[in-house]
This record gives sequence, C-alpha cells and structure tokens, in this order.
Amino acid sequence: MKRLLCLALLLVCPLALFAQSGNEYVEVEVTTSQPKGVLVRPGGKKDKIRLFGRGFELVKRAEIQHGHAPSKAVTCKFHLVARGMADLEVTAAPDAPPGEDYQLVLYTPKSSYPAEALSVEVRDPNE
Repeated sequence: MKRLLCLALLLVCPLALFAQSGNEYVEVEVTTSQPKGVLVRPGGKKDKIRLFGRGFELVKRAEIQHGHAPSKAVTCKFHLVARGMADLEVTAAPDAPPGEDYQLVLYTPKSSYPAEALSVEVRDPNE
C-alpha cells in the first residue's frame, strides 16, 4: 500500500507543479487607456492614466524607455487596480528631452512587454 501511495505521489507532483506555472504563459497586454495616451511636460505635473488589458497581476515593475533604453528623465509608477485594470503615473524631469518616441514597458519575472497601444509624449514646455 505504501508503495502504491509513493508511486501516486511521484506521478501527481510533477503535474501539480506544471499546473501552478500556468500563469507564466499569460501574455501581458495593454489594449486601451483612458485618456488615449500620456502627455507630460519637462518639470511639469505628472500625468495619470488608466490602463485596460490583461495580465497586469503578473507585472512586477514598469519603466519608460527612450530609444530602447530605460529613461532616467521620464519615470512611471504602476498600480494594479483590479484584474485587467491599472493606473500609471508618468513624470518628466526638467531635463527630459521632448519627443514622441517614448515607450512604456511592463516587466514580469519571465519577460518584458512593450505597451504598443499606448503613446507616451514629452512635449516642449514652450509649445
């Protein structure tokens, strides 16, 4: 009887571990936002937007990239609100270069996901 129990445990344990790691295959995606994009001015107030999508519960950190590298001048804070909903606060430092080529990237423990449906713009304060 003990051998049968041990054999059953050996067969079931790997299946249980595989079932628990199922969240790793959920893709993180921003489908829309309210408002439709981020607009900040160097040294100005932060812009807060609501993101809608999937997989947000897996996100461990978020960052703004400029030219495929992390931006030190434009930063963000990601706050999970509910399943499929999150708030994002974006701030631009006074020395942030103006441009429309900034991108939000969401990170999980396994991968990174650029938020292609979201535009991030730093506008010249003189405009």
